[in-house]
Amino acid sequence: MQSMTFSSKLLLFGEHTVLQGSAALALPLPLFQGEWAWAETENAASLQRNLPAWCQYLTKQQAEGKLETKLDLPRFADELQAGLYFRSNIPDGYGTGSSGAVCAALYARYALPPIDREDAARYPELKRILGQMESFFHGASSGTDPLIIYLDRPVLLSEGGKIESIPLPSWPQAASGWQFFLLDTGQSRSTSEWVNLFLERCKVPAYQEQVKTQLIPVTEAAIRLFQQAQWPGLYTNWQQISALQQQLLEPMIPSAFKKLWEQGLEAGHFALKLCGAGGGGFLLGMGKTGFLPPNAIVLHES
Repeated sequence: MQSMTFSSKLLLFGEHTVLQGSAALALPLPLFQGEWAWAETENAASLQRNLPAWCQYLTKQQAEGKLETKLDLPRFADELQAGLYFRSNIPDGYGTGSSGAVCAALYARYALPPIDREDAARYPELKRILGQMESFFHGASSGTDPLIIYLDRPVLLSEGGKIESIPLPSWPQAASGWQFFLLDTGQSRSTSEWVNLFLERCKVPAYQEQVKTQLIPVTEAAIRLFQQAQWPGLYTNWQQISALQQQLLEPMIPSAFKKLWEQGLEAGHFALKLCGAGGGGFLLGMGKTGFLPPNAIVLHES
């Protein structure tokens, strides 16, 4: 396990709407990765950050019977003393799974034994376990991010808590005429702040009705079109999602990018949408080859 890498994750479709019962599609994002590494003991403390406190937290949780799995935490503590740390370039506060990656890595290394990645019947159990582990970082966690990262494959989340590992087409290449990309807003954010705002707005019946009758249908249609590699049709849906998010989720769009968001919709060359909770982090875009905005990070196969 020592040489394993753990990719960041990308919520491709379903930001916020998954909280109102829509499907969501998430997949590994190898653009950023993390792995266990060893430091000289005198440098370990600064590199380990909150790992020792997490070890203490998990030890207490396990002793109180609050973890659904057994972790070899004495070994984890010993290896921390010897200089183990998690080396990662996954940005914090960007919704790409920085805490999810270290949770997946710890589970893979120290679970006694870890659930096999092919055991789909146990995915709900695995998601709960990983959520219990990640609660140290967020106070509460669904376990979705570490699950996707641990499985290292695309996951479709659907109504009723169903979790399904699915095959997906390759990213379109430039020659196809279409490209997916990220834009870095340059600011980290708190997921819970924006999730809470969305849930508060959904208490207004008219707003919730718009989410359920407009945003959820185009989101679920986009998932189907992506699975079928129907890029022109998907782009039409993407534009619809972009316009609806501009209308319904406008506070989540960073101020510095609102003009670019509008320009994309007006010109028709690219369209932006939130990547996760919004409020910062990355924006996710789809556009026509040769017409992407400046500083676009084009998504390719790993």
